[in-house]
Amino acid sequence: MVSRLVGTATARHFARHPWQFFLTVIGVALGVAVVVSVDVANDAAARAFAVSSETVTGRATHQIIGGPGGLDERLYVRLRTQLGVRMAAPVIEGYARLDGETLHLLGVDPLAEAGLRSHLAGLKPATTSRLLTEPATVALADVTATRLGLVSGSRIALHLGP
Repeated sequence: MVSRLVGTATARHFARHPWQFFLTVIGVALGVAVVVSVDVANDAAARAFAVSSETVTGRATHQIIGGPGGLDERLYVRLRTQLGVRMAAPVIEGYARLDGETLHLLGVDPLAEAGLRSHLAGLKPATTSRLLTEPATVALADVTATRLGLVSGSRIALHLGP
C-alpha cells in the first residue's frame, strides 16, 4: 500500500516537473560514468605500475634490499657460488637530473641480467659491447634519447641527488 502510494506521488511529481526528472536521470548517468572512468583509470595505473615493476625486477621472485650503507658485495658472491643461486643479478637504482628532467637510473650487470630482464635483449650488439668495455656508459630508451636530443656517442653530465 505504502509503496504504491509513493510510486503514484513520484509519478505525479515528475509528470508536473518533467525537467526535474530529466535532470535526475542525467545526474545518475553522469555519476555512473564518473565511477566507471575512475575505475578504468585505476586499472590503467595499476597495469602501468606492473609493467614498470617488471622492468626493474624482471622475473625476480625475491629481492635483497640494502640499507642506507648499501649491501655487502660478498653476499652476492655467496649467493652465486656457495648457495648456487644462478638466477640472481645485482641492481643499483637511483635518480639523476639531465637538462631539467629527472631520469630513473638502473645500474645492472648485463651478463647476469640476461635471464632475468627482457629490456637488455633489445640492445644492439655494439651497445652491449660498449656497456661492458667502456666505463661511464649508459643506454637510454630511443624515446628518451630523442626527447633529449641525444645520439649514440653523445656526452652527458648527470646531476645526482636532490
